[in-house]
Amino acid sequence: MLFPEKLKKHLRRLTLQLTWPMMFFLVVAQTSITYLLLVITDETALTDNLLQFIYYNTVVISTVGFGDLSPITDLGKMVVTFFQIPSGLVIFATFIGKVTQLFINIARSNMNGMNDFYHLDDHILLLCGNNHASEQIVQLILGDKKRQKRQILLCVTAEIKNPFPDNNEVAFARLRAFSDQDELKRIALSKARRIIIDGQSDDETLSIALSIATYASADANISAHFFDKSKADLLKIHCPQIECSIDSSAQMMVRSMQDPGSSQVTEHLLSTLNGATLYCLQAPELEKPIQFELLFNSLKRNHGMILIALSHFKNGDDMRLNPPPESVIKGGDFLYYIANERFAANEIDWRGLN
Repeated sequence: MLFPEKLKKHLRRLTLQLTWPMMFFLVVAQTSITYLLLVITDETALTDNLLQFIYYNTVVISTVGFGDLSPITDLGKMVVTFFQIPSGLVIFATFIGKVTQLFINIARSNMNGMNDFYHLDDHILLLCGNNHASEQIVQLILGDKKRQKRQILLCVTAEIKNPFPDNNEVAFARLRAFSDQDELKRIALSKARRIIIDGQSDDETLSIALSIATYASADANISAHFFDKSKADLLKIHCPQIECSIDSSAQMMVRSMQDPGSSQVTEHLLSTLNGATLYCLQAPELEKPIQFELLFNSLKRNHGMILIALSHFKNGDDMRLNPPPESVIKGGDFLYYIANERFAANEIDWRGLN
């Protein structure tokens, strides 16, 4: 029993140290030497057809042994017995070990967040410090019935395992630091379409936002969540393109006291999981401006949408909630509406409104 255990240890060590180019060289060497030895021993039935020899050699070293091809000369049988089978078994076992180790490493990298994501494009980045919050965010993103099938990439610096190992729509990356340029390249930050920043504290959120703002795409939608309004205002000074959301639990408690049910309305407006909710779309280029009242009536009548606000800026600055009926909407404006599902701009007949 001692000898097999030592052999297993040696094979395991060989598997770990052996590179793929060396593995390929050993396979070619074993195949070539076996072929030459069988040629020398006049095993013409095995060597006249190269494709047939490769098939025969694979069957032998993999221990399948169909029996349709075999040596007929005594020297040929000696070659198979003392060289082809022993060398083939070692190489085959090493190859299986390397393939197994490859899949183990892939699974381990996925769980530990060590994979590379250079190839991602137009994806969603979640830069989160709170594991529970990230699960809620992912659930809400996936709850959008008509969301574009963008890959979600959860990025953390904490030493945690992948919280979504079985979800193909959510990848996981553990970074050394959000300020590390190599790590930002690894998660394809510059090609991300949407970015959510939610650190464990306002200071961490502010730090992450300032670190990634320079390298993110100018067209990316970036949002950061804060509890302290002063931190959000500070970020707006340096990065006006980032949309900042402020914790509104105190306001919500007062509104619920003053207007019962307000919290339920707010929850439905923000959640994609239950019924109608709040969405945004950008008006396309228009032949001429459209009055708010005209667009409001058309969207309600034709699509069941309730238009409630508009803004000239992507981050919602200068938001006009329930604007006057004569307010003018131009191409490029951002429109906010309540509906049972999201509508794309091309699903609306804008020409018929003029």
